[in-house]
Amino acid sequence: MNKIEIIGLGTSDLDQMPLGVWKRLRSADKVHLRTDGHPVARELESEGVETVSFDHLYEMHDTFEETYSAIVAALVAAARDRDVIYAVPGHPMFYETTTEMLLAREGSGEIHVEVSGGQSFVDVVIGAFKVPVNEGFQVLDGTALAVGDLDFNKHTLITQVYDTLSLNEAKLTLLEYYSPETKVQLVDAAGSRDEKIYSTGLHEIDRLGISSNLLCLYIPKTEDVRLVERDIHYMTEVFDTLVGEDGCPWDKVQTHESLEKHMIEETFEVIEAIEQRDDDAIVEELGDILLQVALHSAIGKKEGYFDFFDVLGSLNAKIVRRHPHVFGDESAESVDDLKRIWSEAKKNEGKKEKIKHEKEYGEKVLGWMKETIHEGRTLEDILKKGGE
Repeated sequence: MNKIEIIGLGTSDLDQMPLGVWKRLRSADKVHLRTDGHPVARELESEGVETVSFDHLYEMHDTFEETYSAIVAALVAAARDRDVIYAVPGHPMFYETTTEMLLAREGSGEIHVEVSGGQSFVDVVIGAFKVPVNEGFQVLDGTALAVGDLDFNKHTLITQVYDTLSLNEAKLTLLEYYSPETKVQLVDAAGSRDEKIYSTGLHEIDRLGISSNLLCLYIPKTEDVRLVERDIHYMTEVFDTLVGEDGCPWDKVQTHESLEKHMIEETFEVIEAIEQRDDDAIVEELGDILLQVALHSAIGKKEGYFDFFDVLGSLNAKIVRRHPHVFGDESAESVDDLKRIWSEAKKNEGKKEKIKHEKEYGEKVLGWMKETIHEGRTLEDILKKGGE
């Protein structure tokens, strides 16, 4: 079985490449390059090494996944006739999707893969930005960026940002979490003679006109109070403190039972805000509902029975489980299908049918609430007249 040897070209120019790696590449008859945009590509050509670039595949496909699949297919096809040397920027095992795909092919017995060489871009980028890694840092892929990956408590490096388009796509996700004015930095060709660092506001990163395969975005750790206040872990710490021994005299003596009426009160206020079409009030009153959930959870944690993340985990698992038509293989074409799916899911959970007094109660009380909100009638008046 022929092999595909994946060699890392490092992060920048030839001066940063280990001598042994350079000797291996220079002695090769042919080197396949994921991209010839790397500075070492020119050096190889000047040494008379035949290079085959896959840059044209980026233009032929609409997504990175399609492009990388095409590159891997071409490499596997080439390996049927001879051993293949495949060179990638940076380190082959660091944010290199084609390496992952090739290793998967090896796992299925199609090819043999060897991995060697390559300086990770992290080493030189940390030096360029002087990142204090002891404070905590993370590396994220700009092509698969999700808000859930972001953490203001960590210094963040974002790779796979090549040009204005990829920077714009990353920016849109980042702006869902960070403020537009957040100070960030971009480095091109870190560690090389051509290293350039750009400092700007997050909202302007795609206006710099930069295009480079050696680009990395850096977002420093921040103490922005707005981000702290939006953090779920911070919320649980706040409520654990409130019910703790040195907490608030009122909060720390509450029980699940003593809070029952407050849940009803806060629910009424949410409905009032909805009926009045007051978005600001809806935000505030939904926050008060979450306050009740957080307070009950903190009490549960103090008593050793459950915490907020038990509540959250139970909720997410139930929602996914009861929506197999969204998260599974079920199909729902009508309301009747949805009722059947919901009932079957509850039955599979071991739920037993019971009289739902709260449904009748909710419908009746909701009607009274709307009358008090829109007609200004008192509840006493409504009840005297039988709710008519």
